[in-house]
Amino acid sequence: MWCPEALVEACTTALRAEAERLDAEQAVHGLDALEEAAFHPILAGGLAGVGLGVLREQPYPGVPARRARKAERERCDLVALDRPGLRLLDETVELRERDRATGTLFEQAAVAERMPADGVPPSEAVWLEVKAVGQFTYVEGFAGPNRRYASELVVGPLADVRKLAADRSIERAGVIVVLFTSDQATAEHDLHALVHRALDRDLPVGSPAIGGFDLTDRIGNARCTAALIPVRPRPE
Repeated sequence: MWCPEALVEACTTALRAEAERLDAEQAVHGLDALEEAAFHPILAGGLAGVGLGVLREQPYPGVPARRARKAERERCDLVALDRPGLRLLDETVELRERDRATGTLFEQAAVAERMPADGVPPSEAVWLEVKAVGQFTYVEGFAGPNRRYASELVVGPLADVRKLAADRSIERAGVIVVLFTSDQATAEHDLHALVHRALDRDLPVGSPAIGGFDLTDRIGNARCTAALIPVRPRPE
């Protein structure tokens, strides 16, 4: 399952299908007008379309011994599992359930249920954060050059890299960047510059897997690119 190129292909296919749907409807606004959160179901659908189980807004594993409540924990945009029907094991929740059952008639049952057959530990799932950035964008309803393009392309993705790399329970992870630019050359140049910036800051990233397609130019963006930047776990 952890093949960045295959994951990017699935995401690119889903994005292209949505762009084509908007074109067929002769929509005023294109894919590049969507809010970042609107890409989550599109990408989840693309991953599900190649047979993966996909969960959205899952709490980071964190440090289970702390028993932190879900509301206290940061959430990951997408978590991919080997197939539909599996569930992500949450050791923090399971420890809290065991604590509640300790000393009751349900204590043995709580222990027995800790490793269900359909459970997947966090280390075997793929944790994916999503960032969408446009070279041209809408500001207060008006289209034009994105004056924050460079900073948005660096700050958001690198913050997600740090978050993914910091969780010791996560072994397979990446940041999906959905990038809208004037052309393919700009996208590829800027994505590789982003990765070099991460490496310069000693962040554990790999080479990006990149896919893309030409986009109907409505506001200056004529190319949509999906890139998955792998995040390696930091050494102990």
